[in-house]
Amino acid sequence: MSVKFSNEKISEHITRIRDGSDVCEYLVIGTDRAMLIDTGYGIGDLKGYIRTLTDLPLAVYITHGHVDHASGTAAFDDVHMSHYDLELFQKHCNLRFRKEMLKNSGLDLLERDYMPDRKALFINIKDQETIGLGGVHVVMIHVPGHTKGTFVPLIKEDNIIVFGDASGVGTLICLEGSTTIREYLRSLKYLKTYENQYNMILRQHGTCTSSLSLLNENIENCELILSHKDDHIPTEFMGNTCFWARERDEHGNRLDGKEGNICYQEDNIE
Repeated sequence: MSVKFSNEKISEHITRIRDGSDVCEYLVIGTDRAMLIDTGYGIGDLKGYIRTLTDLPLAVYITHGHVDHASGTAAFDDVHMSHYDLELFQKHCNLRFRKEMLKNSGLDLLERDYMPDRKALFINIKDQETIGLGGVHVVMIHVPGHTKGTFVPLIKEDNIIVFGDASGVGTLICLEGSTTIREYLRSLKYLKTYENQYNMILRQHGTCTSSLSLLNENIENCELILSHKDDHIPTEFMGNTCFWARERDEHGNRLDGKEGNICYQEDNIE
């Protein structure tokens, strides 16, 4: 295999896993069970690598059905994903689409590096579902926005939350399967009810961490978009005309030094 995995310890129970692509996964290990959060693009022997880190019974929880998060599920038996994202998964996580998305990644991938497509069913995730791993509990929080089935895991004992793509420095609420900005704002306000239960935010792209102000910044961005007072910076994304809520520099960072930003379409605000 030409895919090389690496890992870094984030906290007592959480390990970040990388495969050389632009996305990471998280492994949460308790005393009785382990939980893998997402499976990336479905490249390399991810399951084999996990087994070098733990031999405990393993459950896989998918934050949402996009190609870069849910494509490696075929190797695992106990896999959970919101049924809201099933149609999205079918479109995004097939081998043809995966190869297309990775062709300019810089990775030297061989045919054997690609995991097969998943044929088995997913176990549905429910809001506030709590997974006990032995000494650590993970709460799954439903945050529709980026996709209708997006979930955010809260690792309670470590006071850490994995925002993933649910709220970030370049949150995409402009894709097939995204909600309206109005519905996304409701989701973020619901997520805010958990903010006293974490002191670290993890993401799965870029720096993979954010300041605790991120959520409030994106709530503010939603409110500005809804009142037509955002910066409204036009951009082209996947063939569509979209808009950034806040003006960015050439590196994609907000000009005012804050983090949260949202990319949206004008016909998907309300």
